Amino acid sequence: MTSDSKSDAPVPTFDPDSARRFCADLSQTVDTLIEVLSEETRLIKAAKLTAAAAMTSQKSVVSERYMKAHGVLRVAGQDLSRLAPDEVGHLRERHQALESAISLNLAVLATARTVSETLIKGVGETVARHRGRTDTYGADARQSTHAPGAGPMSCNVAL
Repeated sequence: MTSDSKSDAPVPTFDPDSARRFCADLSQTVDTLIEVLSEETRLIKAAKLTAAAAMTSQKSVVSERYMKAHGVLRVAGQDLSRLAPDEVGHLRERHQALESAISLNLAVLATARTVSETLIKGVGETVARHRGRTDTYGADARQSTHAPGAGPMSCNVAL
């Protein structure tokens, strides 16, 4: 692969061998990204949020590599399709698999967020009921002069 310097951004040019290598590398990057997303999804479903959060840097590195290669693909897609049509067809299939993995990952993340927000809201409501207060501010938008009773709060973290 070489670059043509006619524009501000280099436009890659390929020969048949470099086109096949590029497609193989991008396909491997897509497969790696799918694996990372699938593992993150599995961990979140299993409520192993700390382990899932630890995957952030790996996901960032692979995503960045994918985005750079995808940018080259956008610019040189016609050349690649002409020089390595089978490999580009395989890339389309892998891209569809990536879209499915991303959709599932986003759905699981959204569900986890909703569940955690619901739990936090529930804990807050329970604490407020237990303390005999449900509102911090009165109808006139002034803070209530009634101070909440101090007391211990317990939380079951095994949920």
